[in-house]
Amino acid sequence: MKLNIKLDNKKSKAQSLIEYALILAMVTVIAVVALQLLGQNMSNTLKQSAETINTGADDVQRKACESFGGTWTPGSTEEAGTCELNDTNSDTTN
Repeated sequence: MKLNIKLDNKKSKAQSLIEYALILAMVTVIAVVALQLLGQNMSNTLKQSAETINTGADDVQRKACESFGGTWTPGSTEEAGTCELNDTNSDTTN
């Protein structure tokens, strides 16, 4: 009788460990999938933020250049734009 109780107790412990392992595996798979999906969204959001900041910086530089009477030439994605200030000393108007 005691032998049956001991065997049943060991079986239930083994069954519980297997169930916990399956739950852990399922949670792990769900976490990995969620991180992959969120990772793409986070990457896209950061790229859009960087583009917005670059566009804003270009606009500020262009407006500053024009406020000093210069001509703004936009740059490429790798290089900044340039500002050519107009020479006001060469004007001959009175």
